Amino acid sequence: MRAPPLPRVPDRMADEQRPTQALGEAVRTIGALSAVGLTFVLAIVLGAGLGYLIDRWFGTSPWGFLVCFFLGMIAGVRAVMRTVSSVTRRDS
Repeated sequence: MRAPPLPRVPDRMADEQRPTQALGEAVRTIGALSAVGLTFVLAIVLGAGLGYLIDRWFGTSPWGFLVCFFLGMIAGVRAVMRTVSSVTRRDS
């Protein structure tokens, strides 16, 4: 005579990992979005600083500053858009 099969025990490991994975995703998203402001400001400051140095070296004031400032703004906006699109793509 054969013994009856044991009841199947639910897989606790899978249930315990779900909250950890969700928390990890939330922390990654918060980290990426919190860096957006710093990236935007840093791009503008670096562009303006480079423009200021160009103006000082070549005596082209204010054109080097203005051009590099706007290039820094464009780079900052592009970095923000790239970060936000990657976060929204990951969440979808």
